Amino acid sequence: MLSSPLFIYLATVLPPIILGIIIWKSDKFPEPGKFLVTAFMLGVSIFLPLDFLILFSEDYLAPFLGLNLELISKWEEGGDFPRGEFAFKHFFRAAYLEEGLKFAFLIFVCVRLDALNEPIDAIVYGAAIGLGYAAMENLFYLYAPDAWSLETVKTRYYPLIMHLGFGVVMGWLLSLSLFDETSKFKRTFLIILSLLIPVLFHGTYNYYGTADIFPILTIILIISIIYWARREQLKKITEAEDKNVPTTSDITYTYGLSLLLVAVVVTSAILYS
Repeated sequence: MLSSPLFIYLATVLPPIILGIIIWKSDKFPEPGKFLVTAFMLGVSIFLPLDFLILFSEDYLAPFLGLNLELISKWEEGGDFPRGEFAFKHFFRAAYLEEGLKFAFLIFVCVRLDALNEPIDAIVYGAAIGLGYAAMENLFYLYAPDAWSLETVKTRYYPLIMHLGFGVVMGWLLSLSLFDETSKFKRTFLIILSLLIPVLFHGTYNYYGTADIFPILTIILIISIIYWARREQLKKITEAEDKNVPTTSDITYTYGLSLLLVAVVVTSAILYS
């Protein structure tokens, strides 16, 4: 039974859905279910623009920078460690592109919803987008050659936790800017951090292969953030709060500065090689 295709498929798809429902129900004033499903499906749809961006980064940007990504495969077979290529793959190709697309859906779609009207809501929507992307990514890995097994499903639970964590952190930092801060400078700074921190978190997790400790720490972080948001929410009688919608310049700064830091990381790795 445990090796049947139906069980393996359900073991891949159901965990992100169950986690999404748990986080949804942790909200004292739950969001409309249709919006959470939409956010989840936005996360699923990330692979469409991501595939194009990956092709561009691998076929054009990496060669333009003098990087040969094929060296990563040779290193896995026993060659020299390609530090620059490895940093490019994990900090730009994976972390910046994936988190950048999640941030785009969160900031351009979810933040514009009238239903997102209190701090915990941004966390819930960020989690839904992250879980949607994790569900689709895990299905892609499952369909790799000789990967249709329960063992593959188990190894993909770590990235599932991490993508949930990236989404929760992104939503939490964004919520501080949307609701809790009156200073324009601090709001902009928090918006920048809402993308920058998940990118660095994601890139570091990938680059150092920290599946032995990062998922555990991420679970603690997720629980802590949701506990804090829920505790603050319980002090309220009504749901709605005034929301400071980010400006175009705020979003531009966020993408630009995050990309700049990723460029510094990759350049440092190249020079250190």
